[in-house]
Amino acid sequence: MEGESGAASPLACVILPERLDSAAAEALKALIAQARDQAGTETVALDASGVGYVGGLCLQVLLASGCPVVAPSEKIREAFALFGVSAFLQEPLPLLQ
Repeated sequence: MEGESGAASPLACVILPERLDSAAAEALKALIAQARDQAGTETVALDASGVGYVGGLCLQVLLASGCPVVAPSEKIREAFALFGVSAFLQEPLPLLQ
């Protein structure tokens, strides 16, 4: 997402929970939807810096959201690599506070 100056536009940020297992998938989907509604945009940054576990179902929810996963923890990096989707991880973006 780029502004007129060519720099990345700030995104609203959602801090993801520490544990993203199958039981958390529905809540994760709702968290992302709520953040989108509050930000008034389809894209919000998903801060994964504190995630200690991510299962396949939540990984699918993250990918399906189309939102950038920023500041990925080591566990997020491992899970994305295991599923062959590391290209979907992003370095930290300018975030709205």
